[in-house]
Amino acid sequence: MKRSIAGIILAALAALPTASLWASGTEEKVELTQGLYAEIATEHGTMVFMLDYKNVPLTAANFCGLAEGTIPNEVKAPGEAFYNGMTFYREAPGYAVFAGDPTEKGSGEPGYTLPREFNSSCDTGLPGTLVMDGLITESSGSRFFITIEGDSFLNDRYTAFGTLVSGAKSLKKIRWGDTVKSITIKRIGEEAEAFTFDEEAFAALYNTAREAEIKKLSEIDPALTAVLMGMGEKRRKSSTGIYYEILQEGEGAEPKMNSQVSMHYTGTLLDGTVFDSSRARGQTFDFTLGVDGVIPGWTEMAMDMKAGEIRRAVIPPELAYGEKGYGPIAPNSWLIFDMELVAINR
Repeated sequence: MKRSIAGIILAALAALPTASLWASGTEEKVELTQGLYAEIATEHGTMVFMLDYKNVPLTAANFCGLAEGTIPNEVKAPGEAFYNGMTFYREAPGYAVFAGDPTEKGSGEPGYTLPREFNSSCDTGLPGTLVMDGLITESSGSRFFITIEGDSFLNDRYTAFGTLVSGAKSLKKIRWGDTVKSITIKRIGEEAEAFTFDEEAFAALYNTAREAEIKKLSEIDPALTAVLMGMGEKRRKSSTGIYYEILQEGEGAEPKMNSQVSMHYTGTLLDGTVFDSSRARGQTFDFTLGVDGVIPGWTEMAMDMKAGEIRRAVIPPELAYGEKGYGPIAPNSWLIFDMELVAINR
C-alpha cells in the first residue's frame, strides 16, 4: 500500500530530534525541534527562546556563555551563572522589558561590549524577540531586552538573536523589579551540540567579528582601516564607537564630570597631517570636564583615563566635529588623538 504524502511528512518530522516542554506557569506544551534554546525562568513562569546561533554566532555564544558561566567577565566568578538573580531593571509598558545589567541602572556591562551582527533571521517587528541592548555600532556585553508588541524599526539598530516559542503569557506579566531566576541553555540535534561557547570559542568568534568590522570600515576610508589595523592586538573599542589603545598605563582614580584636568595631546587626520598639538606649544590644555567646550569623544576618553596614562584614540565624526567640520578638519572626518592625562587638579 502506498503511503500518503501527509503520512510521509509526519514520519519525517517524527524522526527529527525533539524535546517536550511544559512551560512553568502556563498551559503551553511545545515540541522543540533541532536548535539551540534559552529557558528564562521568572516568578511568572518560564519563557523559551530559540536562538539564531547560525546567523549571529557571537551574540548567541556570548549570551549562552554568560548564562552558563563559561565566559570570563569582571562581575561573576568563573563558572558562576551571570544572569541568575538579576532583575528586570527597566520596563517600557507594552513595548519591552530589559534585564542583564549587573548594576541595575541601565549602563552596566560584564567588562566588554560586542560588535554588532547584522544578519539575524529574528525580527524585532514581532512580539517576543530577544535582542541585545546597546548602541548603533556596538552591542552591550550582557544587557538584553524582550519585545512585547514588536517594532521593526529596531532591526537596523540592534542585534536580535532569539524568538519566543513558549511563555507568551509569562512575558506579558513581567514588570520592573521581577527576577531572572535562572537561564538554562538547551541543545537539540548534532549541530546545536557542536556549537560551543567556552572561553576559547568565544574569543575566536569575537576576534573574527572585530576583523570583519574593521574591513567593513574600508568602505568608508581605506586609510581608516589601515590606522585601526596598525593598532594590532592592543586595539579596544568603547561602547560609543571610539577605537583606542593604551600606550602607557596611569595610576590612581579617574576624573569625573566637573573635574579640572591638565592634558597634552596631538591631533592628526587619517593621512598623518597634524592639525593641533599642545606639545608643540609647550603648554598643557587645562579644562573642566562637562563645562568647557570639548568634543564628546574627548570627554569620554578623559573620564576613562588615570593620571599619567597615554592613549591613542581614533574618534568617529559623530563624536568629533560631525557633518560641519572645523577649520582644517573636513566634514565627517575621523580624528586621531594622542592624549596624555597629565594631572587631575580637582
